[in-house]
Amino acid sequence: MIKESNEKLNINLLLEQIEKMREELVDIGLRDGLTAPSTLEYSELLDEQIKVYQRLLKET
Repeated sequence: MIKESNEKLNINLLLEQIEKMREELVDIGLRDGLTAPSTLEYSELLDEQIKVYQRLLKET
């Protein structure tokens, strides 16, 4: 029961982080351009977080 609650909490925290990162990515893209290295690098970081989120959803 506790493990299940912790997993849901972790998933929710990760989802919040992903949403914040999406907003930041839009800001970076608008500021630096969509093909700028900074935008692409941040996009890759966001992709990794999304993969972790998807993996956690499959496990629960």
